[in-house]
Amino acid sequence: MSKFIKYFSLEERKQHTKVIIEKTTNFLYNFTNNNTLSGFILVLIHWILISLLLIYLIIGEINTLYYICCLLWLIIFSLHYYFKGCILTRIERSLWKADDWWGPWIILFAPIEKTGVEITSQLAENIFICVAIILMTISFLRILYQMK
Repeated sequence: MSKFIKYFSLEERKQHTKVIIEKTTNFLYNFTNNNTLSGFILVLIHWILISLLLIYLIIGEINTLYYICCLLWLIIFSLHYYFKGCILTRIERSLWKADDWWGPWIILFAPIEKTGVEITSQLAENIFICVAIILMTISFLRILYQMK
């Protein structure tokens, strides 16, 4: 994965992120005329898509759709590395001007922060990697035992 990232300079990745945020913000604003509402719509889409994907990976029937979900998860995982975080969460932060927004991870991070643990970017990345490894392991084992 790191070899892939090395092909793109940090400045290129920042520029790509900036362009995607601007284009998405403008696109949503054309429908809502309100960045707060645009952010809410994006959060709903973000959470619904991620929830459906995760639920299907954990309990869905192993068929072509399952393999498509696995591929989508790998793409999401790769994009997190490219953008150094979720691009949708970055757009949501931009729309709401909220640097402390963590996207769907807020469900996990809010209770952790209540215990006094500060959620840093590095800790968030480590948690994401651990969850990704767990999900990939579950998916692999489900596929493996389905093949018997």
